[in-house]
Amino acid sequence: MEKQTVTIYDVAREANVSMATVSRVVNGNPNVKPATRKKVLEVIDGLDYRPNAVARGLASKKTTTIGVIIPDVSNMFFSSLARGIDDVATMYKYNIILANSDGDSAKEVQVLNNLLAKQVDGIIFMGHRITDKVRAEFSRSKTPVVLAGSIDPDEQVGSVNIDYKEAAKEAVSLLAKNGHERIAFISGALIDAINGQNRLTGYKDALKENNLDYNEGLSF
Repeated sequence: MEKQTVTIYDVAREANVSMATVSRVVNGNPNVKPATRKKVLEVIDGLDYRPNAVARGLASKKTTTIGVIIPDVSNMFFSSLARGIDDVATMYKYNIILANSDGDSAKEVQVLNNLLAKQVDGIIFMGHRITDKVRAEFSRSKTPVVLAGSIDPDEQVGSVNIDYKEAAKEAVSLLAKNGHERIAFISGALIDAINGQNRLTGYKDALKENNLDYNEGLSF
């Protein structure tokens, strides 16, 4: 026999209070007498009532859900970022929906639209680069979008990142100060703005500042 879903009406009837009172208890509203709150919470526990997140989202026009798009869930860098995002979201009582794009531009558009269809409150996008198709979808949507572990060379989309150029400079300078002269540059695809524009530039600048020649054969 299929178990019936317990509704707010069932809780109100069992606790002999109004549905508005149950709603105030569920949402942590302080304007409820302690005895009434205790009674409602006991009924909620006894009936195993779980508020309908979809209905609450429709009423408040917020789903307290963030869509997170990453290019490769098995990549330690991106999975670590996703873990950090989830930790912070939990602190603020938000949930995340994680979507893997495989770094494919067509799939990026697909998963982006899937998340927008779920009425998420915001999108955190991680990808190797921002394609014109993805940028067009960002522009069409009214949902806030923030980049993480990615940058927009045109600076049209906000991002949260470190200073990749300065980080590369510091790493190279430290090696140079320790007497190393043949310093290699190993990165991902240079079509990625972080690698091709920021890290590589920082690498070259640091070599120049330390009177070392740039050797293209040491860039991988």
